[in-house]
Amino acid sequence: MVRSRIPTVISNLATEARNLLVSLRRSRLGYVLIRLSGSYPERASQQPPLPFPLHRLLPFPVEPTLADLRQALEALSQDSRVQGVVFHIPPLSIEPATVQALWGMVHELKKAGKRTVGWLSRADTWGIYLASACDQVYVPESTPVFMPGLRAEGLFLKNTLALAGLAADMVVFSEYKTTPDTLQRETMSEHHREMLESILDSILEELLENISAERELKPQELRQLMDRMPLSATAAGEAGLIDNTLYQDEIAAALASDGSPAPLVTWTKARRWLRRPVHWRRSPAIGVISVEGTIVLGVSRRLPSLPFPLPFLQQQAGSDTIIQTLRAAQTDSRIAAVVLHINSPGGSALASDLIWREVLRLREEKPVVVLMGDQATSGGYYISTPANAIIAQPFTLTGSIGIWGGKLVTAGLYDLLRIGRDVVQRGDRAGLYSEAAPFTADEREAVRQEIGQGYTRFKSRVVDGRGMTPDQVETVSRGRVWTGKQARERGLVDELGGFETALHRAKELAKLDTERQYPVIDVEIPKEHLLPLPFPSAEGSLGEITRALHALGKEHIWALPPLFLKFTTTG
Repeated sequence: MVRSRIPTVISNLATEARNLLVSLRRSRLGYVLIRLSGSYPERASQQPPLPFPLHRLLPFPVEPTLADLRQALEALSQDSRVQGVVFHIPPLSIEPATVQALWGMVHELKKAGKRTVGWLSRADTWGIYLASACDQVYVPESTPVFMPGLRAEGLFLKNTLALAGLAADMVVFSEYKTTPDTLQRETMSEHHREMLESILDSILEELLENISAERELKPQELRQLMDRMPLSATAAGEAGLIDNTLYQDEIAAALASDGSPAPLVTWTKARRWLRRPVHWRRSPAIGVISVEGTIVLGVSRRLPSLPFPLPFLQQQAGSDTIIQTLRAAQTDSRIAAVVLHINSPGGSALASDLIWREVLRLREEKPVVVLMGDQATSGGYYISTPANAIIAQPFTLTGSIGIWGGKLVTAGLYDLLRIGRDVVQRGDRAGLYSEAAPFTADEREAVRQEIGQGYTRFKSRVVDGRGMTPDQVETVSRGRVWTGKQARERGLVDELGGFETALHRAKELAKLDTERQYPVIDVEIPKEHLLPLPFPSAEGSLGEITRALHALGKEHIWALPPLFLKFTTTG
């Protein structure tokens, strides 16, 4: 035990010496400029270890995470030499819940007493929303302010598939489970439209409330401004949406307090002069596990960005990888509680159930707090249900409690191509999931029974995990997607917030001092296969893409939300 503390003592003494040195050499830091760009995942992606020498390579670019930004802002807030932070906010290409997490961090920095400034090179809905957390908001004189509201689009491919002689033959339980509509409808159903309108209303209400409170506007006034968009920068300033028009080179002068421009340094330079935190290695610790991407059987995969949109291939959360990581957390004596971060639309119903079991097993040993990201829908919600507590952002998409399955029929395509096909089989249902022909009435009933059992099982997981009655679960099920705010009101989520909220809840459940800092560690994927304890107790090659597609193609029953759903701000 003493031996394990010696490196920590030496390291901390070296850190303290460095902190003293940088304080003496740099007595003032002024304002720090941070450019908010990237997709901002919660934490760095955990992937299975690659064999030698591939493990020495870095196949994916390192991008900033919410954890990185949280650590940076904490360091800035605690350094008295820092007067404030200027956030350069370019056009954002991230999901609403992630923007909301960024908003919360900026807002906390302001509450800590640091002056915060938002400078937007392009002022759109999410940029204005994020900047509203700052003390002042500036845009260039030539920048129009375009915050027109929200828009949801659905794509429907029935006629497109028919051109190629393809047809979807799907069996769906619950009217709001509209994923198959993408393949077998031409337009949006009434239930689909009702669900989207409800989601947009919830997000818009939260967005207007937050901006209005920070900019001292009434929500009704802000709503009227949105309907007049776009506004010139001058008009937006007169309406109170921004504070003034400034080019980036004018910011230092605008922040002057004694007549001379305020010192302004980039984060890259400032980080060299910031004091580094001293953390004594101690147990217990809080472990963090991330489930990112489509849930599939097998191992997790992450592929580079492809020139064509295949959302299910970008990142896959493999049941084998997640299960092994959960078992590693269960056997690690240092870990007192686990924050399970889920950012997934779901996927394979079977893989989701296997992960569910391991989360349930882990909960019997240690508290588990689920932190939802941009979405934790369908299978993503399924694996959340055993947790002691569920935390989500108001903009998080969750729920979608439902099951669907089926196949894509290629008979028309074979006819178009004049391809003959004949088969020999043994067993009346050997060709149940063959794409050669649609389901017969008997086959459809068999598939319906199988999917119905999965749907009943899904609802029972919610009943057991959330302590709800079957009737209560039925009212929030039927495949319907909810925002985090709506889910909280309906008992599907316990609390609204981000990582700090989840961390606080984990400490409470583990009976730790909530005011004390404990190590937060990413649970690593074990190198050796771990067997379950008694209960309770990426490369980008064509071959990898083929394996990723194969992992999807093996499944016939899915726990997925509406597909090809994109929220835009029309600007």
